Amino acid sequence: MLSLFIMDVSSSTQMNNQSDIRNAMEHITAQVERWSEPLQFKYTNFRMGDELFFVCDNLASTLLISYYIKLIWPFKAQPVKFGIAAGDEPVPDMNIEHWNSKLTKLARTNLEQIKRSDITDFQLSIYDMNTDIYNDILFPYFTSIVKAHSKLQQSILIQSLYTETQKEIAQINHKSESTISSHLNKAQYKQLSLIKKHLLTFDTDIRIEKNIKASLKGGLPWY
Repeated sequence: MLSLFIMDVSSSTQMNNQSDIRNAMEHITAQVERWSEPLQFKYTNFRMGDELFFVCDNLASTLLISYYIKLIWPFKAQPVKFGIAAGDEPVPDMNIEHWNSKLTKLARTNLEQIKRSDITDFQLSIYDMNTDIYNDILFPYFTSIVKAHSKLQQSILIQSLYTETQKEIAQINHKSESTISSHLNKAQYKQLSLIKKHLLTFDTDIRIEKNIKASLKGGLPWY
C-alpha cells in the first residue's frame, strides 16, 4: 500500500524564528531519510521552508514517522500538522515532483482541513476504509497529550524512547528514578505507547524503528 504525508508548520512566519524553523526542518528531513532507509520505496522532500513531503510503500511506517516527528518537534506554539493519505496505488516510476496522484491531492485536502483546527494535528484518509476512529478519537487524543508536554517532560520522554530503563534516564539527568517516573507519567508515556501500537496495526513488517531509536540516541540539536 502506498502512503504519504504532507507536513506543515503552523504560523511559521509569525514569531520571527524562521531561521530556527528552517534548521529544525532540515534536521528532521535528514532524520526521516535515515529512518526510512530500510524501506524498499521511499521519498522525502523539504519544501517551501515549512513543509515536508514523505511517501513510501508501508503505511505503518508513514504513520510511525509522523508520530515520532510530532513527539520531538520543539516549537509548541507552532505545531506541525499532517495530512495523510494511503491507498492501493502502484509505486510511481517517474520523478515524484512530477507525480500527479490522487493520494497527493487527498493528503493536501486533509492538511487544509486541519490547518486551523485546535483539536487535532492529523487527518488520515485510506481508500475504501473508514478512518473516523483515528480522526475523531486517536489523533485528537494524541494531539492533546503532546500539546500539554512541558519542555522537560518532552526531553525525558524522548530519552525514554531509546533507553532501556528509567534508571538510565535518571543517571543522564542527575535525578532520582521516582522523579523520572513522575515526569513520564505526566507525559502520559503509557498512553502514547498504546497510540503507537494502534498506528502499527496496518503492516506487520516494521523495519524502521531501530533506525529511529538510534538517531534519537545521537541527540537532537534543540536539547
